[in-house]
Amino acid sequence: MSSDIAVIFDMDGVLLDTEMIYMKAWEERARQTLLDVDFVRDMVLACTGTTSAMTKEIMIQRLGSIEAYEEGVTYTRNYFHKYINDNGIPVKKYVRDILQYLNSNNIPTGLASSTKEAIVRQEISEAGIIDYFTVILGGDNVINGKPAPDIFLDCAAKLNANPKTCYVIEDSFNGIRAAHAAGMHPIMVPDLRQPDDEIKGLSEAVLPDLNEVIKYFEKIGF
Repeated sequence: MSSDIAVIFDMDGVLLDTEMIYMKAWEERARQTLLDVDFVRDMVLACTGTTSAMTKEIMIQRLGSIEAYEEGVTYTRNYFHKYINDNGIPVKKYVRDILQYLNSNNIPTGLASSTKEAIVRQEISEAGIIDYFTVILGGDNVINGKPAPDIFLDCAAKLNANPKTCYVIEDSFNGIRAAHAAGMHPIMVPDLRQPDDEIKGLSEAVLPDLNEVIKYFEKIGF
């Protein structure tokens, strides 16, 4: 295939199994504060794939006050750090397989996450996978976060890749929307949320795990 092909990954929910930790944290927080758990789950899902600034805006609106947001964030951040300290960074299944596959085929590989870059680098370093990525971008590297296409277009440019021949591996609705808006090939590997008709229509493929993505790449000639 063309030498300008590249693959760009999202991090949370695709490479690292971190979204489930935050969901559990917010569910526990909901029970403590007598909030409806389904309401809180919907709030967390609405924030998936967005920048920290967008997440703050969504949560303040839904929780009703900045105080409730700040208390929730403090609680869930402490929950997350305790989980990581006790268990380490949870890596999704087949992550190393697909990264090694791309590396062995000399496919430029980038990471474009809505999480702040410093946190991204720290977490993928702890996971032992940072060396697989030529370009690493966080949500603080762009003005307009997902679902805007900016971070994916910037990542492609830094990889010297044509957006039209970039494949994006995402789990979030906003990530798929952003990849599609960038004119790329969005592949969804669902995590907390299964795609609806809109997201299925925007995705080139919806696959159950990263091993199936490897098979998909082999089929199209990577």
